[in-house]
Amino acid sequence: TQSARSADATGRATLAAQFDALLDQIDELASDSGYKGINLLGGDDLTVDFNEDGSSSLTVSGFDATVGGDLNIDTATNDWVADTDIDTAVSDLDAALGTLRSKASTLAANLSVITIRQDFTSGMINTLQTGADKLTLADMNEEGANMLMLQTRQALGTTALSLASQAAQSVLRLF
Repeated sequence: TQSARSADATGRATLAAQFDALLDQIDELASDSGYKGINLLGGDDLTVDFNEDGSSSLTVSGFDATVGGDLNIDTATNDWVADTDIDTAVSDLDAALGTLRSKASTLAANLSVITIRQDFTSGMINTLQTGADKLTLADMNEEGANMLMLQTRQALGTTALSLASQAAQSVLRLF
């Protein structure tokens, strides 16, 4: 602001043009910041469901981060010929900065909730997967034990029949 105040009319006009160019870049940045069709800086809302039936969810409210939207920054007035024009621009920038800080705080709080839920869900998935693996392992051990029992029973049955047959033959030999 000091360099703008001390510049001549041509210098002020140049600085005002640069200021307006930066405002255009802010608008482009806000419009290009979408992901998968949702642009939180373009005013879109994002609803995150935390369960399968949607009864638990969080709606992340976006805001219009363009200079004509929630930031409410006016372009350089009268090429900043008067110091009051520069003061108005500085005031607009201060208000926009306050808006951005407030919106960033809200987005950070929503991100924190989503991250906590994601960590919880990941932990739950790992716990359930571990439990399923243990059940599968227990079933395999149980089935292995059952198979060994049946094989042993079959071997004992075969041995018993063989012994009974030999005993019957020994009795017949006595006669």
